[in-house]
Amino acid sequence: MCQAHTPACAPLSSTVRWPFVVVASPVTPSVVNAVAAAIFAKPEPFVAEAYSPPDKEPRRFMGEEELSEYMKAEVSRPRGLAYVFVVYPDMGGKPVLKTIHLDPKRCLGQKLRYTWDGWGLISVQLYGSEQYQMSRVAANSVARANAWARTYPEWNSPDDWNWKAVESHTRRLQRVLKAATNKSLERTREG
Repeated sequence: MCQAHTPACAPLSSTVRWPFVVVASPVTPSVVNAVAAAIFAKPEPFVAEAYSPPDKEPRRFMGEEELSEYMKAEVSRPRGLAYVFVVYPDMGGKPVLKTIHLDPKRCLGQKLRYTWDGWGLISVQLYGSEQYQMSRVAANSVARANAWARTYPEWNSPDDWNWKAVESHTRRLQRVLKAATNKSLERTREG
């Protein structure tokens, strides 16, 4: 496996995300189930692993149960992170598969991995209990996308995205993450 601190191997975040809601408590199975259900509550979402494992295509998820099982497995690992991108048809834009070339000399022979580019991608990051990071749902704003568009001329235009839909879906998923986390904390305190 690639060493995360090695620049040649580290996944690069090529977008600035805003706005976001963070939760600072462990992600429980009930939180994962609620988030997965919310993602698939609207028809035909594109849901994919944000960064593939080295030398493998990124996974795509076609249903709530499949996504939930994947996310539970990811957050249960040491330093676990379940990280997916979500796009709905009414958001207008399309995710574009991007190849990240790795230096095999620094990455134990691994040559590449994949991620997705797109101005309106919704980023869902759920961290396991060993992480000091906070789980979040985030997306670019139209202002940020326009401000950064010249930096990434190879990307499709920010004008391809329906920003009201991006914002609406992002806020809906943020509300679900926050409510599910609060409910899980209440159960823990009562428990």
